[in-house]
Amino acid sequence: MKPSHTVVSEVSQPFAWVLELSGVPSPSELPDNTYRVAREHLGPGPVQWATRKAASVADLMVSSDPSLAPFGKALRSPTEALFVNTLLQLVDPGLSRAAQPALLQLAQDALNDGATLAAVLRALNQAQASITDALLHECGRLIPSGDQGTIMRSLVGEVVGTHNRLAVAIADMQAAADDTGRFVHGTESAVLTALLSGHGRPERFEQVTRYPLDRIHVAAVAFSKVREPGKLTTTTVRALESMGCGQIFKVMIAPNVLWAWGSVRTADELDLEPPTQCNGWTLAVGLPGKGTAGFIASHEEALALQRVATMAGWRNLGRILPYERYGAVAELAARPERLQRFLEVQLGGLLGAGGRETDLRSTMLEYLNVNRSQYEAARRLHVSKNTVSYRLRRAEEMLGRDLGTDLSPLHTALLATDLLGAGTSARATVP
Repeated sequence: MKPSHTVVSEVSQPFAWVLELSGVPSPSELPDNTYRVAREHLGPGPVQWATRKAASVADLMVSSDPSLAPFGKALRSPTEALFVNTLLQLVDPGLSRAAQPALLQLAQDALNDGATLAAVLRALNQAQASITDALLHECGRLIPSGDQGTIMRSLVGEVVGTHNRLAVAIADMQAAADDTGRFVHGTESAVLTALLSGHGRPERFEQVTRYPLDRIHVAAVAFSKVREPGKLTTTTVRALESMGCGQIFKVMIAPNVLWAWGSVRTADELDLEPPTQCNGWTLAVGLPGKGTAGFIASHEEALALQRVATMAGWRNLGRILPYERYGAVAELAARPERLQRFLEVQLGGLLGAGGRETDLRSTMLEYLNVNRSQYEAARRLHVSKNTVSYRLRRAEEMLGRDLGTDLSPLHTALLATDLLGAGTSARATVP
């Protein structure tokens, strides 16, 4: 039986099952206003579930991290608020704003009581991992197995995104306390979050950031394994400038993750060929888009590519990934079971992980990337033209068809294995 509160009819898949969560009644540590909003929009069951889970997670955090021991029971309130904030975000992205002020105040209280910013962010990361595990467990219990892959992948993306934005807000809050000149940056993060969620006013964003929205935008998400925010920012700005972007807006989401946008006045000013290589970092680039809608859409495309790129761990470091080329892979990867089926049909025996299959796939991909020029493919692969010709014949034999027919699906399948490797079951590991 569905809960009786009013939000049920407004919740759409894939997260309506959140409203079915339940737990044993326990005393809540939430501030009164946050508790009231949570009960109103989630119902008693999910709130009780969050309360019980948060208490266990807080105890685990203290036992596993000695630096948090002095705060003991005080961790329960922010941990419960994190659980509730996450559930509200899944139900309706606009609702999570109700819990965020309480979370920021609790984080500020901890900082005032002597906690370091590193300890607060470390606790946030630990809580995020625990919340993700708890929700994945409940998803596995409540959702039919055939639908779990897609929903679980979306779930991980939503939780990570929510907590990344909160981490930025906490860091900005502390920076503002240390240096009032940094307050503008905190405000920029706030207006960006509001704009991307659909609740912000474009004119307010422009007023705060001085970045015009009435232009053509290209969004980029840059990430690396090494936490070097200065280097990541510099190289990302250079990449956008090389594409012709004159005005650039950027926000550091984590020490190794940067969101950025570049813009031009007219399409003629834009060079859609970003640099082909980057040293030790990865850049996912969305399609150009005009105005506020284009600003948001291009960012969503870059995020989708980031999620695909991280499915195979750090395999894709050092690459530029334009949505124009890899967008179809990003859409297929949202349904892992569909992607696996597609690859099996398109590649057959070439889907193996051995060295021979890998060489044949890479040769076919390069051949298709350069409009079926064996000479150019050989040059790019640093092999002879005879080697390319031999590999293409072997690939045709294993595929059971020649390479003279419609190759768009095959090209997409090769791009997918180029990003993910031969095994598509790798779990997402978001930076």
